[in-house]
Amino acid sequence: MKMKKLASLAMTPLVLTGIAVAVPIAGATAASATPNQCQVGKPDDNTGLAICHGGTGQVRVKVTCEDGVTGNHMTEYGPWVGINKTSKMSCGAPQRYVVSLVDYQTR
Repeated sequence: MKMKKLASLAMTPLVLTGIAVAVPIAGATAASATPNQCQVGKPDDNTGLAICHGGTGQVRVKVTCEDGVTGNHMTEYGPWVGINKTSKMSCGAPQRYVVSLVDYQTR
């Protein structure tokens, strides 16, 4: 009887390890379904946009704006959108701000 209890206790770390290993595998599967075939654009000097045509998940445009008066830079983000939808963001007053960089983020 004592031997059976020891075998049961010996299995506990294996069960706990199996659970710990299963969590990262599940996370890796979800991360592999990110948007792809993404494009960015600048339809005018003050606006940036991003769109992804494949995968699953969401994308948003990330624009770096430059203040034409002070030269300062700031980052602005468009809304999160699904596949084949456009995320668009303008910097502010077009006579003062210009987009100096257009990028995107996915989730």
